Amino acid sequence: MKKLRSSDFPYVFAYDICDDERRREVLRCLKRWRVDGQYSVHETWLRTFQMHDLAVELVDLIDRKVDSLLVCRLDQRKSAPVYQLQVKQTLSPLLGKPLPVPVPEQLPRGSYVVCYDIRERKRLQRIQRLTARHSVYLQRSVYLFRGEGGELVALLRKVREVIEPNDDLRVYNLAHIRDMWFLSFDKPAIAEMNLSRAEVAHPSVWKRLLNWVRR
Repeated sequence: MKKLRSSDFPYVFAYDICDDERRREVLRCLKRWRVDGQYSVHETWLRTFQMHDLAVELVDLIDRKVDSLLVCRLDQRKSAPVYQLQVKQTLSPLLGKPLPVPVPEQLPRGSYVVCYDIRERKRLQRIQRLTARHSVYLQRSVYLFRGEGGELVALLRKVREVIEPNDDLRVYNLAHIRDMWFLSFDKPAIAEMNLSRAEVAHPSVWKRLLNWVRR
């Protein structure tokens, strides 16, 4: 069992890869750091330099023109960085890592990434239709919800009526929309994802990384 260090932070890597060989390479790369997640969504706890090195390694494995690679830094200040509609036991536990908790009855206004792994096609299509009405499409089975937490809770109540025990839906807390980065060319037009003047004047690790990716 791995142990969580105080300098580790929760990051989620999600991908939508067109080519089977590239997909396998990305999966092998992420498995070294994965502590939980879904089919193409991988939860990790990393130091900043590890996250940077992993992102650079992943960019080299994908075709940025046709593939999608998303990284999110989760917010630890809320009740939990990860909510699950149906809480399941983690297969590869990390000592000290906060466990996923059920979606609470109330959520604050904010930005949330909703990811799901649905095993049956008809259920998947129903949940896609429900989710697409209230959120922004990021990747297959990955959506961004922004707004009042009560609206998200109401949406998840509708999803609960459709979902089955072997399905998996997770909600990830973001402190800010700028804690979500696309390391590929295809990304939604979200104005707040643009860097502020202060961030441009004092480039962060992510700013330097994105500059490298765009070369």
